Amino acid sequence: MTPLLAVTPGDPSGIGPEVAVAAMRDPGVRRSCRVLAVGPRRAFESAGWTPKLAPLLDTGSGGCASYEAVRSALRLCRRGLAHGMVTAPISKQSWASAGVPYRDHTEMLAAETRSPRAGMWLEGGGLRAVLVTRHIPLRRVADALTPQALALAARLAHDGLLRLGVRRPRLGLCALNPHAGDGGLLGKEEFGLRRTAVRLRSEGVHVSDPLPADAAWQAHAAGRFDVLLALYHDQALIPLHLKAGFSIVNWTLGIPVVRTAPGHGTAFDIAGKGKADPSGMIAAVLHAARVSNVF
Repeated sequence: MTPLLAVTPGDPSGIGPEVAVAAMRDPGVRRSCRVLAVGPRRAFESAGWTPKLAPLLDTGSGGCASYEAVRSALRLCRRGLAHGMVTAPISKQSWASAGVPYRDHTEMLAAETRSPRAGMWLEGGGLRAVLVTRHIPLRRVADALTPQALALAARLAHDGLLRLGVRRPRLGLCALNPHAGDGGLLGKEEFGLRRTAVRLRSEGVHVSDPLPADAAWQAHAAGRFDVLLALYHDQALIPLHLKAGFSIVNWTLGIPVVRTAPGHGTAFDIAGKGKADPSGMIAAVLHAARVSNVF
């Protein structure tokens, strides 16, 4: 039986409804899974949805519509009525303005499922990364790179690769400073990162010593590593976008449900103009279908 995936439209004013409907029409998606549209009927209809395309669970348009859609999709997954969920981009500012107590999908899913070990996996163009820190100001990153944070990201990355069928995961670790600190001349954070990497290797998680980030990405692209541990948001997203464009997938690790999303934002400026690239949403649905079959 093909998996049933709950697909949410994201912010109704963004490109989410368009890319969600485009994914529903994709022949590869239709072969790989069944789709249930979950969210405001008006948002899906504005993007060309019809009942022939997929069944729809209308969550209404009151309050923060994108938030209610995600909550409904999560309930379906937790009750075993859907095998996974795929979420189109939301506006963090809209959630904050509506009083939603979470900054993003990952934070919400971690809290609602009581999963303190949640993490973010990003992939596209044959490249993969797991973030050690996520949506925090850059000036706070160094203080957030605790041994616990790095170990959590490494174990999530290791387990994610095992779920994808990689028998002996190889993890590359990006350094924080240029030239991996240059022996402490350009920063000393790498000393602590290296100690944690040594401990992880002793526990069976094969992670490299911290490498200059540019060299780490080059090595990953050459096949030396199966995934990279990126220390902050843009250390992962810039190389991935250069390689994969808009076809990046965000996979939430460490929670008891399958959740994926495209690795881009709401793009309010092109919403409704027929310019949105659905490749990320299509890839997200296909990835969710793939990992949902693991269970």
